[in-house]
Amino acid sequence: MEYLDSFTSGDRNRLDKIIKELKEKHPEIEWQTKWSDSEDIKGNPTSSISLMVPSSQYEEAEQIFQQLKDEGFDFESSIFDPLMEEIVDFRDERDWEQFHNPKDLAISLSLEASELLENFQWKTSEQARDDKMDDITDELADVVIYALLLSNELEINLEQAIKEKIRKNRQKYPVNKSFGSSKKYTEL
Repeated sequence: MEYLDSFTSGDRNRLDKIIKELKEKHPEIEWQTKWSDSEDIKGNPTSSISLMVPSSQYEEAEQIFQQLKDEGFDFESSIFDPLMEEIVDFRDERDWEQFHNPKDLAISLSLEASELLENFQWKTSEQARDDKMDDITDELADVVIYALLLSNELEINLEQAIKEKIRKNRQKYPVNKSFGSSKKYTEL
């Protein structure tokens, strides 16, 4: 086997996307991964995943892999990747992926948001904080988990999507027009 590239264990989701892309477009190559455990300079355990191919396919695979990188395939990681890996591992250990299609994840996201909202019903914000903070925390975590799972299923880099949405909102809500106002951008 020949080495093409290495990724940290926290980049597993990104590597999975890369492998999926390579296998779909170039099934003639035997794309493989190899997990390695080692220690850093301080003696802390570290893990990495190497992208490997058989020696007989190395030259062709190297060219394909380089072309994929040159074409700008989304090799960017996200601040959410380590958390996503933990969530996906939890899901996969229970064989729940079969239930996690975009439609059902969107429904679950909405239901969890409603459960979060229920903690505020008939209370002031202060009462809800005082009486329901543990429940609010749990339901908010559920909302974020389903949002992350949905973004994973749809292959959306959520970090980039959030940054792009903030950029769009800056255009819709310029400070000089929206400062201190609760009006919608169409009313400014």
